[in-house]
Amino acid sequence: MNLGTLTLPKDKWKELANTIESELHREKRLFATDLEIENLAKHYAAIIIKERLSIQAEKDKAEQASVQPEPIFERVDINSVSTSDVKTIGAEHIIINALQDYKFDSILRELKFRDTEITYAKMLIAGRLVHPGSERETVRWINEGSAISELLGSEIKVYDNALHRTACLMMDNHERIEERLSQTARGLFHLKETILLYDLTNTYFEGSKRGSRIAKPAKSKDRRNDRPLVTLALTVDEDGFPKRSRVLEGNVSEPGTLAAMLDELSQSMDGMNAQKTIVIDAGIASEDNMEIIKQKGFKYVAVSRRKSFSGDFWADSTEKELMLSDEKSILKVKLVKSNGEAWLCCHSQDKEVKEKAILNKKITKFEQELKKLNDGLSQPGTRKKYEGVVEKIGRLKERYGVGSLYEIDIERTDGKAIRVEYHKNAGGEAKEKKVGEYVLRTNHLDLSEEEISGIHRSLTTVEDSFRSMKSHLGLRPIHQKRDETSQAHIFITVMAYHFFAGILRRLNQAGIHYNWWSIRNILSTHVRVTTTFKTDDGTTVNIRNSTAPTHRQQEIYRSLKIRQQPLDQVMMKMPLKSTSAEKM
Repeated sequence: MNLGTLTLPKDKWKELANTIESELHREKRLFATDLEIENLAKHYAAIIIKERLSIQAEKDKAEQASVQPEPIFERVDINSVSTSDVKTIGAEHIIINALQDYKFDSILRELKFRDTEITYAKMLIAGRLVHPGSERETVRWINEGSAISELLGSEIKVYDNALHRTACLMMDNHERIEERLSQTARGLFHLKETILLYDLTNTYFEGSKRGSRIAKPAKSKDRRNDRPLVTLALTVDEDGFPKRSRVLEGNVSEPGTLAAMLDELSQSMDGMNAQKTIVIDAGIASEDNMEIIKQKGFKYVAVSRRKSFSGDFWADSTEKELMLSDEKSILKVKLVKSNGEAWLCCHSQDKEVKEKAILNKKITKFEQELKKLNDGLSQPGTRKKYEGVVEKIGRLKERYGVGSLYEIDIERTDGKAIRVEYHKNAGGEAKEKKVGEYVLRTNHLDLSEEEISGIHRSLTTVEDSFRSMKSHLGLRPIHQKRDETSQAHIFITVMAYHFFAGILRRLNQAGIHYNWWSIRNILSTHVRVTTTFKTDDGTTVNIRNSTAPTHRQQEIYRSLKIRQQPLDQVMMKMPLKSTSAEKM
């Protein structure tokens, strides 16, 4: 074998060869070996065994195709039995099968990807699903912790620069790849795609990202305002399958992101826009966007930005109570149709309790700070200058977000504040009464109250998608330094989510409702291992095999209709120690 660059002095090569030979045959050494030689010998012996087992596996495939294997009996020295090269295979097994279901190889070949690039792409996606991390950590996982290379039948060298280049190549082709994955999922799972949910999230970078085009300071949805952010825009259907994604600047305005996404969706809808309903939250539901959606021929259900309505707007509507899916929560609704739109006023008891608790906490803190500020005006060594008190109150309003609910008067004398008085205004009292209330709007005039509310509640699907990508698939934080690799990191996560959605759909259809975290943990004990022992005639036997799947692992494999054992057993015999080492 080619040992590569060997820094060991030449006069120690013979000792290294002998140590490798004894390591291969699991022979005890009479004399202590130099620690450096010992470590090198174990490393090279493991490579030799792995390569020989790989060669033997190919031979076994050819023989098994024509001949049924017969039982093999050996007299074994029990004390010589050892195991090594333990690598996980369970989660990787179901991911490789999902890639095959989606014909992922064919998609990349159409885009002129080379075979090595296709292999790297599969490894990147499997790594993001099984062991989320940077490309460097993915390389370590592939080489040391996973049997993914065995499953793919690949002997290519894996290093982080190769994964970086492949990730960037996939990002360059992300629109075409996503379109094909979406089309394939539509056929595989008979997706209706009548409802399209659109939303944005952001994630943060580690490091300053100075000079970055996409990393910008903004309000973080992960509460990491101390880090530069990047935004991910995502469209999913009502079943949680992703359709389109875009990587945007961290401080992008939410309303301005919708038009480009609608253009991409229109191109893939084949003139079926009128049958699709776009669902968006209030942050995106500007009047301009409502008009754009109508111009593109889509229907919409949106959370209204409009906060106030005339006193008689709801006068002719009859309040109804809707029982939600948990059969415990009640939603009170009133429906009005006006000027080509339906407006649904909703009052949620659960939302009221939650929002009231949050609001009361902010109000209490705000009033405590105002009282503390006022009390300090009569004490020595505290802030008294009028401008400073005004500035302090402004910061309190910004921190707690309830300043608009109060009338605040600052009494002053000779440029100094002497008293701060405050009380709730009419708007504050009205806001407290409307806690738990929101209004939906739609141009779907044929929908009932139940249908409008149900479509809006499906927005939780895209929120679940973001949550899964962040918690299960390693979307955050981003460690890459360059914008290109940062965008590629995000797109690999989105691609992994395409297959994630398909796997969960098949399991749910079979009655298995584990989340991805649980599935990964259940399958983590299904491993590939090499067992080595000596026979009574001195022969060393290496067997590469997978552990027997547990009951719950079998249940998952059966539900996905895939093999219980992804790889066959491979056995390699090494006869008595040769004299090849002595000749070196």
